[in-house]
Amino acid sequence: MKKPYKLKISAKLSGNIAEFLCRLYMRCHGYRIVAKNYICGTGKKTAYGELDFVAVKGKTIVFCEVKQRQSNMDFLYALSYQQQQRILNGGQYFLRANPKYKKYEMRFDVFFVKLPFSIKWLKNAVYRDR
Repeated sequence: MKKPYKLKISAKLSGNIAEFLCRLYMRCHGYRIVAKNYICGTGKKTAYGELDFVAVKGKTIVFCEVKQRQSNMDFLYALSYQQQQRILNGGQYFLRANPKYKKYEMRFDVFFVKLPFSIKWLKNAVYRDR
């Protein structure tokens, strides 16, 4: 009996596939993608980091982080406090650079992806202090 062929892809490629699937998922739910892989700050390692993508629906702007892992247990440790702060700072940076969205309600969502097609969408996964 032949062994099933297992396709090996790089971590970067699997991350890109996961982000693409999440953007497609959001579009299917009526969101419009306004930015993807948005570099905040100088483009080097900064406290602002990078936003995986930004979506808009109605008067809500959603800053999205995608975490692709191979097992569900890995999701428990996927988003550290420092990463959450970086996402929050990135959202603030995006709004300063794009003032037309300043009056929008803000939300920070996280997608957990286990390839090939398991997507868990956590709305308001990252909270900001007002």
